[in-house]
Amino acid sequence: MEKELTALINEVGRLESLSMSIYVRFARVFGDDGELKAFWMSMARHEAGHVGALRLLTLMLEQAGTAIDIPASSQAATAAAKLIDALGAEAEAGVSLDRAFGIALELESAEFEDLVLDLVHALSDATQRDQAEQMLIHDLSDLSLMIEKHSDDEVLLEKADALIESRVDRRESRMVCDGKT
Repeated sequence: MEKELTALINEVGRLESLSMSIYVRFARVFGDDGELKAFWMSMARHEAGHVGALRLLTLMLEQAGTAIDIPASSQAATAAAKLIDALGAEAEAGVSLDRAFGIALELESAEFEDLVLDLVHALSDATQRDQAEQMLIHDLSDLSLMIEKHSDDEVLLEKADALIESRVDRRESRMVCDGKT
């Protein structure tokens, strides 16, 4: 089980690194606009935080032999790998700003984000998971704002806003289940 979990964590870390590289690419491509560059770098830093947290989890497993209970799903990681690999190739080929926003929405709406939150929670406490969820909602709010400011695509904006609402609803439901409201 530990070997499978380590492999899953490594794959999730690889996918987070790829997501981070997509955002760094967008920062470079759209870097003529300082606001957009700062936004894309902020998104990349969020992914970098996940990479670091996952590396810490791997070290905990290797060095301490700590048993960690994670309702992990290799199916979510496999589906995410296909999606993120395809989005990475598309981003590398060059995309418009509207498509970059669409790619960010796809990355942030994948069930993969829930798996990352579960893994982050496993290495810390409920407060850390709550902060990670708040950061995700904050990043999505920033994404929505950037779409509103830099795109005329109403469908993208509607998707971003629906994703925010969905994440807030999930967070509130989890908090009710955890008895925190």
